[in-house]
Amino acid sequence: MFPHTITIFNLVNDTFYRKVVKDVFVITKKIISPEGEGEKYMPVHDVIISNIAMKDYLDIDSYKRLEDKSNNYTLKNNDIVVIGEFKNINDLSDIQKTNADYFLIKTISINNYGSDDLQNIEVTD
Repeated sequence: MFPHTITIFNLVNDTFYRKVVKDVFVITKKIISPEGEGEKYMPVHDVIISNIAMKDYLDIDSYKRLEDKSNNYTLKNNDIVVIGEFKNINDLSDIQKTNADYFLIKTISINNYGSDDLQNIEVTD
């Protein structure tokens, strides 16, 4: 049901912390966006993080207090999500130089209601 993998890069104090997150569902759509005098196809991403993958999730303040951030992740606007597994980076240009599919988080919906199986987090660009 959640067959995909993403890599989240959390930026804290000018350092990118990498976390590979499995058990997610990724939907990528192409939309037409006006650009200048014409139109351009742009990808739009929707990532659903399952209740299984949420076990390593922490709120922003708890995450920042961690000394070892390698086992956890948080979600905040402008953090980077790469579709699939990706190597460590020093800045965004390390991703831009590749053909990797990525986006900066624009919206976060934490859905902590209902049974445990239904709880999830949705992030989009």
